[in-house]
Amino acid sequence: MSQGSQKKFVPSQRFRGMQVIDVKGSMVGTVKDVGISIGEKDISLIVAAKTGVDVEIPWSNVQSIEDVILLNKSVEIPVPAHMVPPPPPPPPLMEVPPTSVCPNCKHVNPPHAKFCAKCGTKLG
Repeated sequence: MSQGSQKKFVPSQRFRGMQVIDVKGSMVGTVKDVGISIGEKDISLIVAAKTGVDVEIPWSNVQSIEDVILLNKSVEIPVPAHMVPPPPPPPPLMEVPPTSVCPNCKHVNPPHAKFCAKCGTKLG
């Protein structure tokens, strides 16, 4: 085998801790480990995503590796259940402001009224 055609092997430790950026320039996460599927001879990066979930990135999705790992696809990062925001609370029930009803004419007066606005009867 000639000098130029020799395979270059890189230890998996080199990838650990590297940032992974998708094709849109979004930070996916940090490489946690390298996974190997022995039966299918596949390699995946196991990435600790920014949401705290581990994501497997197939080696075929890696475009280049320099200071960071650049992917050739965008990655949809799953959100763990504890990070999904709860549904908004229902709107508060409309409370009817307190009123003062005149015992004489049954006119509804504001709560601070001392006398009925309609007939002048003393309230409360």
